[in-house]
Amino acid sequence: MSVKLTETGKRKLLIVERKLVRNHGHHHTQIAALKKLFPGFDFHLMTGEDYDGFLGSSAARISGRSRDLSKLKWRISHGTGRQKADAFLRAMFSGRLLSLPNSPYGNELQEVCTRLGFGSSDLILVPSADLETLESLSDLIAVRKADTPRLIVRFLDIDLGEHKQARRQERLKKVFETVSRHGGLSLFSETEEMAAEMKRRYGLEVRGGFYLPCSFDPADELPSLEKPGDAPFRVGLFGGARPGKGYERISGIVSCLQQLTTTHPPTKPIEILLQGSERDFGPGGIYEFAGAYEEAGRPLRVVRLADRLSPEDFRTWFLSVDAILLPYDTKFYGLQGSGIIQDAVAAKKFIVHSKGIAMQAFLSHGNAISAVTDEEFARGILILQAEKLNHSATLRNAIHYYKCVLDAHSTKFF
Repeated sequence: MSVKLTETGKRKLLIVERKLVRNHGHHHTQIAALKKLFPGFDFHLMTGEDYDGFLGSSAARISGRSRDLSKLKWRISHGTGRQKADAFLRAMFSGRLLSLPNSPYGNELQEVCTRLGFGSSDLILVPSADLETLESLSDLIAVRKADTPRLIVRFLDIDLGEHKQARRQERLKKVFETVSRHGGLSLFSETEEMAAEMKRRYGLEVRGGFYLPCSFDPADELPSLEKPGDAPFRVGLFGGARPGKGYERISGIVSCLQQLTTTHPPTKPIEILLQGSERDFGPGGIYEFAGAYEEAGRPLRVVRLADRLSPEDFRTWFLSVDAILLPYDTKFYGLQGSGIIQDAVAAKKFIVHSKGIAMQAFLSHGNAISAVTDEEFARGILILQAEKLNHSATLRNAIHYYKCVLDAHSTKFF
């Protein structure tokens, strides 16, 4: 699919999201949030290679082959002797030895900007930026020079998509020889914690606080969900069992909760919602333990949720819970933000989280309890179950803060 330029007289915005492929995860919600943040712009998308078109036409797609060929170019120029030899042979066999791209998708960016008539008054925004982004933008700047659109990039990962430190530093040094000369480049991150660490580690002037609403916008009215007085106190653990999410701790937390409810019976039943695959819940799976807690009518019960919920089903289940459980590993989430935290604040849910995770400004309004041990997580759930109504004002304070953060975006971009 392609997009033809229409003469509207409006400024143009190109959003580049390589992970935008289909209606799954938070990547699609970022697009809606950015459309709202930049009203009145002619809007265009640059997407992943396998994008299925669910958000409309794609102006261009980021080719996996182009990305692979650019890696060969980098290794021929900057790799070890062995890497150079291997990359040279691979480039020869590809038939592209003399025409390897300088960057993963700089050529595609240049083609789109030319075809759609992008100029220096227009915008290119990359909400999930990494080193490949910077290299591709560097390529674009080298070609278009003063006619390069304004560039806005947001980092989500402190490693910038490159896990080898030496190579990361070399790539950064090379790319900033070009991009630092472009006066229209703005660097952002989600969390203030990550912005500070990028300044310390890389010397980058990065501004924190660039949050985009995910499944819930704090400005929207939430549907009224009337729950009967004897309804269980429901705790949700949403998302797939991926590294860093702390899902391997859930059996221990539930076990501690079982022990505590035996000696200190809760005033109402407790349900734990777990998202996972059939393998996760099956024999040897990370949630195999859940089978012992699935019987209806138990004072402590585990409810299975599919690991791939539709956006509508995700919202329905999320709104049904009273609290969100986040046993995140701080090695991953000490700097990195979480869309689940944003959703919890916007949907007015309490949070029990690992002590030391990022986004502390969202968690410091009395709307959250921090924990280190499995028993502390279990006790946090019981505290919220017993005192929920006494803390409803703290949820309003947290959502007010979130609204202020989003309102401040207008001063950053206009």
